[in-house]
Amino acid sequence: MLQRRTAVSKSSSLKQTASSNGKQPNGNSRRRKKQRPNSIALRAAIFVVSFILATLIIVANHLFGTNAINGASANINKKSDLLKFYLRNKVNANVPDDAIDPAAEERAKQREARYHSLYRPKFDQNQLGYDTYNCPSTPPDHYPMAWTTVEVLSNWMPHDVTTIAPAYREIYQGLCVFDYTTQYDAALNYRKAELPFIIRNDPNVISTARRWEDDTEYLHNALGDETLFRTERSPMNEFMWYRLRGKGMPRGYVKPPNDEINMSYGEWLERALAKDAMALQDEDISAKVSAMKKRRMQLVTDNKKQDDSLENDDHDRDNSTEEEKLKNWYYFRLTTSLRHASKDPSPEKFVYDELPFLDPRKRSESQFYIVDPSEERGINCRFGMRGVISANHFDMSRNFIMIFGGERRYILGHPNQCKNMALHPIGHPSLRHSKVDWNNPLEWDENPEFKQALVNEVVLHAGDALYLPTAYFHYIVNLSLNYQCNARSGTTHENAKHIRECGFNMG
Repeated sequence: MLQRRTAVSKSSSLKQTASSNGKQPNGNSRRRKKQRPNSIALRAAIFVVSFILATLIIVANHLFGTNAINGASANINKKSDLLKFYLRNKVNANVPDDAIDPAAEERAKQREARYHSLYRPKFDQNQLGYDTYNCPSTPPDHYPMAWTTVEVLSNWMPHDVTTIAPAYREIYQGLCVFDYTTQYDAALNYRKAELPFIIRNDPNVISTARRWEDDTEYLHNALGDETLFRTERSPMNEFMWYRLRGKGMPRGYVKPPNDEINMSYGEWLERALAKDAMALQDEDISAKVSAMKKRRMQLVTDNKKQDDSLENDDHDRDNSTEEEKLKNWYYFRLTTSLRHASKDPSPEKFVYDELPFLDPRKRSESQFYIVDPSEERGINCRFGMRGVISANHFDMSRNFIMIFGGERRYILGHPNQCKNMALHPIGHPSLRHSKVDWNNPLEWDENPEFKQALVNEVVLHAGDALYLPTAYFHYIVNLSLNYQCNARSGTTHENAKHIRECGFNMG
């Protein structure tokens, strides 16, 4: 929830100098009837000028970036998240999405060229039996192609996340990549067949990705520095899901080191950029991180002076030292639901406004991605920092996963590989998740069935949408700061037998 902080008007702090009988302090009488028209005109002029100035600031922000309004917004109320939401939803909504300056377009092209130069499919049509970028309308019988975990992981170890040109990665890609504008019907066939695939170049998705990726301050301005969100934290880069219930823990069970804390988006962004700066040795990013830290520390100081603690300041806030925070890894979460989507202004409404193609109420835009609107489960966003890994697991529902900035590596497995995935069983706090460290070959040897598991991989970047059918395995590696949101919509049972044979209940 956003915390409303009412700004104190400067005029309210001034003492009233005129007496109730209309006398000025010097004893002169005020002639109200003669001065009133001028007062009204003056107020009207101030209002008009203020409105025009605010509009110009917002248009400049949209066209030329957030730096154009940094000074002006600071003079309005630097602590007002509510104001930022108002500006985005009420004013910027009227600015056309295609009002992007040529420099932004050029940056987008450079990012696209970089992506294609760094991540290249290892196999072509002759080896796969199909062209991943021009797949047949009817899925091939052996689709998607898969290889053993040993082949895929040995080729590219999960902890190796930074690739700098001219170096590049050859990836074991078996999934088809469809163009939304020219291959929609073919992609729909694969979705109906409940097979994984990637679809890109949807104009609506691209529009959001451009806003989020081109300027890190876009989301920062929206989500702010004061509202706190649930964020996962760990001293290690691999995050293992777990749920502790009562005292019935397995003998010898050791809880994973990751936990949950409350953190502002601004601080998470600072931490994520710091990881990128360190990996890339980028002085510009380092300078931005330093500026963000200075701003954050000033905000803390200001709040202490005002005896005005941040929202939920004493509840699950990350109280680690600055040195500890530099070593920690953070996985930012923003979970929304339709129940809260109409509250304006709010983070929930902001997400639904930004992602109409994941809104079941807007069927013309979301019908491809929200397969069963009656079974929608909200929008779940996970923003990752470079190096963060989510342990291999499967979920009991179909899923559309979208990237709006940065890059993520997904290693996928068919549900028929369940017996080979060395999963924690029912009753374990981390059930449905692999107990094997995918980055440790010694653990592969301890679980020989895992070495036989068949998987494929893909690197997603801004504008990509991955369709993941029910019960498909996925292991996630964050290759940079990235923004990912997904929406689930119903469960299918074509692979239920594989899950049941593996020891899990599924219909």
